[in-house]
Amino acid sequence: MGASTRPNRRWLRIALYSAAGLLLALAAIGLALALRFQPVAREYFISTLQKRYKSDVELGDLHISLFPTVHATGDNLVLWFNGRHDAPPMVQIRQFTFDSSFISFFRTPKHIGRLRLEGLQIHLPPRTANTGSASIPRAPASSTSTAPFILDEVIADGTSVEITPKDPAKQPLVFDVRQLTLRTVGAGLPMAFQAQLTNPRPPGLIQCEGTFGPWDASHPVDTPISGKYVFHDADLSVFKGIAGMLDSTGTFTGQLDTMEVHGTTDTPNFSLHLADHPVALHTEFQATVDGTNGNTILHPVHARLGHSKFDITGAIERGALETRKTILLDAKTPKAQLEDFLRLAVKGAQPPMTGGIRFDTKIKVPPGDTPVIDRLQLDGTFGLSAITFTNNDVQQKIASLSHHAQGNPTDHDSPVTADFQGGFHLLAGKLSLPDLTFKVPGANVSMQGSYGLRTGALDFRGNAKLDATVSQMTTGFKSKLLRPLDPFFRRDGAVTVIPIVISGTRGDPSFKLDMGQILKRN
Repeated sequence: MGASTRPNRRWLRIALYSAAGLLLALAAIGLALALRFQPVAREYFISTLQKRYKSDVELGDLHISLFPTVHATGDNLVLWFNGRHDAPPMVQIRQFTFDSSFISFFRTPKHIGRLRLEGLQIHLPPRTANTGSASIPRAPASSTSTAPFILDEVIADGTSVEITPKDPAKQPLVFDVRQLTLRTVGAGLPMAFQAQLTNPRPPGLIQCEGTFGPWDASHPVDTPISGKYVFHDADLSVFKGIAGMLDSTGTFTGQLDTMEVHGTTDTPNFSLHLADHPVALHTEFQATVDGTNGNTILHPVHARLGHSKFDITGAIERGALETRKTILLDAKTPKAQLEDFLRLAVKGAQPPMTGGIRFDTKIKVPPGDTPVIDRLQLDGTFGLSAITFTNNDVQQKIASLSHHAQGNPTDHDSPVTADFQGGFHLLAGKLSLPDLTFKVPGANVSMQGSYGLRTGALDFRGNAKLDATVSQMTTGFKSKLLRPLDPFFRRDGAVTVIPIVISGTRGDPSFKLDMGQILKRN
């Protein structure tokens, strides 16, 4: 038995030594292949990126292992779009890693299971970027079905995206993306994405999801994008003169430089520092947004302030050499409640007037560091109907004017409402009214003057056409004394025309005869 086992042991040792030798040989061959594979893989990696993204490529270290799965790490990857080194690189990546199964990596197209990017900075050039004097030719967007590789999942948290505007004089638009994940949903289809990004002004966190691609290698800003977003707790107080916390939800579709956005906003506590009275503001909007500079064209925006509805169209744009945007809008409403608007602009526990309002106005808010109310410019027309003054003394003065103008000076009880209309201009906090008309029963007043939004100061002059004569506006002995003067105040077919001055403040107006005009008549 002992003799028979010795040959078996000898053959076992021979088999073990042979296997060990074979493994060492294979290891040596694998090492040699790996050493030769690294530079080949690096060259393939760079050339593929050059073709895919039409860019010059710079790469730091790259290490690829093939066992047990394909794993790669690299750093300092830079892509110069269209070979332009006179502009910021399109892509900078501090470090990247990717993993893939062996079979997926060596099939066509290659599948990379997960790509993780750290320190990603993206600088998207404008649509009309030039190389010398010739513009980049238009080319169809790339498709994952023809791409040399497919990224199954990309994780790029902490990404910075800078979009260069078409106008070189304008500052680029920068977004900080806290979290970003993209996933391939199928060959030839856009990648699905989820992202959280910080909005600079007003500050707040935007959460969005949708689809991105296929990548347009010739014109990156033309890469299609669509999805939906949620914008919470945007603090409007960064804009001097206004306050409130804004929430917005909506959808978007298009390209980075031409996106159609549909959504709503809600600001339950919108206010102007001029009065600090919060009023609920809700909008439903459609807009075209240029993602390269943030310029926005507003299609009909349906707004509701308190209980009042109005429509807005216009644009929010940043001109050349401007770091902030100019707001240019048209706003109109056929009928709304005056008190909703006065609560924004007038101090005090209650608005000074109630009633209806209609307006059609152009609005301009130039950029600047002063409060919005001081930069706000208005130019338009308005009408106020069935106006009642909440200050009892003011309302009594208006009622007294009406009763006297009708020849009923002893009437102290009949309710009176007033109507106003005219054009207006607002500049530097001063409201000018060049053709104000003011009507109460028995009186039609035409005036011109100004009103200070901050001070509440009134300065108006004009004429009051009254239905009663001067003598009919009083009683007893005074009426008899004034009767000879009745013809003196008759003008332009009216029974009585009296030049008047309104001064004081909105809370304590003063109505007086304009004695200078009366003396000129003599």
